[in-house]
Amino acid sequence: MPSTIGFSLNFSGSDVLQQQQKVAAVLNQTPAESHADRARLWAVLAATQVFLAPDEARRSATASAQAAECAGDEISRAWSLLGGCLVDLSCAATGERHEATRQIIEIAGEHDELELIEPAVLLHLGALAELGRIAELDQAISPTGPILSRFPSLQDSRQISWFRCLRATLDGDVKAAEHFADAAHELAERSGDPDAHSTWVGQRAILSWMQGHVVEYEPLFLHARRESPHEPVWAVSLAWMWLKQGRKSAARALVASLPAVGDLPVDRNWLSTACILATVAAELGDVATMAELQVALSPFADRLVTIGLGVTCWGTVARPLALMANALGDRDEAVRYYRVCVESAATMGAHPWLAEAQAELAWLLSDRSDHDARGEALELATEAAATARALQLHEIETMATSVLVDLRRTESSVTSIANAESQPKVRVMGGFVVVSSDGLMAHWQSRKARQLLKILVARRGVAVGRESVIHMLWPDEAPEQVANRFFVAASTIRKALDPAGQFPREHFLQTRGGLVRLAVERLAIDVEQFLSRSRSALESDAKPAHRVKLLAETFELYRGDPFTDETDEMWADELRREIHMAYFAVGHALADVAKELGDHLTRAETYRAILTFDPYDQAAHEGLTDALVQLGAHGRAAVAREEYAERMDELGVGL
Repeated sequence: MPSTIGFSLNFSGSDVLQQQQKVAAVLNQTPAESHADRARLWAVLAATQVFLAPDEARRSATASAQAAECAGDEISRAWSLLGGCLVDLSCAATGERHEATRQIIEIAGEHDELELIEPAVLLHLGALAELGRIAELDQAISPTGPILSRFPSLQDSRQISWFRCLRATLDGDVKAAEHFADAAHELAERSGDPDAHSTWVGQRAILSWMQGHVVEYEPLFLHARRESPHEPVWAVSLAWMWLKQGRKSAARALVASLPAVGDLPVDRNWLSTACILATVAAELGDVATMAELQVALSPFADRLVTIGLGVTCWGTVARPLALMANALGDRDEAVRYYRVCVESAATMGAHPWLAEAQAELAWLLSDRSDHDARGEALELATEAAATARALQLHEIETMATSVLVDLRRTESSVTSIANAESQPKVRVMGGFVVVSSDGLMAHWQSRKARQLLKILVARRGVAVGRESVIHMLWPDEAPEQVANRFFVAASTIRKALDPAGQFPREHFLQTRGGLVRLAVERLAIDVEQFLSRSRSALESDAKPAHRVKLLAETFELYRGDPFTDETDEMWADELRREIHMAYFAVGHALADVAKELGDHLTRAETYRAILTFDPYDQAAHEGLTDALVQLGAHGRAAVAREEYAERMDELGVGL
């Protein structure tokens, strides 16, 4: 008896259970000798079981294959092939899935079996993306390509829009990718696809990372984690976001709540989950997790890290392998993996991730003493900075240009003209104050000049395009219309820093070749001093009594957030994040050394200061409770313990 139940493939929502029950009921009523009908129904049932009952799905796929063999026709074979693809969406089966879906598409076209087309094309495009066969993917989603010319009804489908979003993402074309993501979301919502929202969140989050403000999507990821606790990709993504915010303890607690690496679901998101977890583990220094992930990921080093069924991506597998190798102290292995990453990203045309890998490899090579390595670092960083600037990948541009600044600074023997006494002073933590080279406090009459100086301080000596700065200052006006205003603002800054004109015009503020740069090495800037002192204190191998003094003095240099009157400006986010991370690192190191010296009062005060800024810092909560117990303040320790439990409960992390 022919079935009226249509095929659907969903990974969330309650409808999947209802569909499962309906298909099972129809199967029970379908005669055993109706092999063709049963081959299709078993494949349809497998699709409903993939989400919640993968073992049952595999049994259904096997039953579909057996029925198809009995039926002996091509359409039944196509359904059994589809069932086999659905129950093994792991990256180990990507090659087989590519070939199987190619056959399904061919059979469906020959026999006009349109129901097979959409799922087969979706899986086929995903396989092409994961394998890095981007030229073939371009053909597949082209209106004149072999698939869309044969099946024109797919031209405006959500599946094709998803992969056009992926292609624009690989190109670094944020506007086009956002357009395709939104268009696919609207189509998916209209068709009642329960995965519409989670797919859109994943796509837009990657695009926000490219623009440097992915943390804005944290509430959506928290919601997705609550709605889909069986999918650890949401949890590892949250841990990564929290690390971006400097919330290392919260990230560590969340990772600890995940299944062991060997127990992660081997599904459509296994590769992205493992790669994001590897990045988090590298930053946390989680040696055991890294050891497992190195073994698991190394066979796929040349792959693209696709998310979902390939609707977006998270770079290449080689990068997290490089990060782990570096974290474990094997720099040669890290360099080797970075070279694989650069080659893979270049071949696939994954431009944002190519620039990221080039910048990070340049940073590794810049630390070497041999001339060839430093020359390669210079080339890599130059290309990365150019790509990042063109694609407006601000964080990557900052990293690449910082490497260039360090390389050139090391090779230059030129010293600053100004001595310490004549250096202008700029304070941005807890307020904005500028003291000129004459020792006079600047009084600003131009708000735009103040903001321009703040933007350049946030760049930390990295040059920025003049048009980019003009857009930040006057976003609604054409650059050529406000060029004169920009030069007036620049002149105002020069006058504030050097009112007597004792230094050359370009000494502090450089505006050459369409670029603008603040010579931070010639200024006494509080954030630069804090970050420099933090590095020195953290790297010091002095005896505990002297080291605790260094750390305490550095900790006290923090006088509040930088740019407190610019809280909504994205250009301030990266420096603010660096300051937070340094503050927390110095604070925890200070508390650790104080514990070694038996100074529990300093420990308690330090942990309280940390928790003022990050109430979810697990190590600070535990340290504060222990310090109070050591001081004999058991009542306060009990209160601290309750506060700790409440904060962890908000994160969904049990104690």
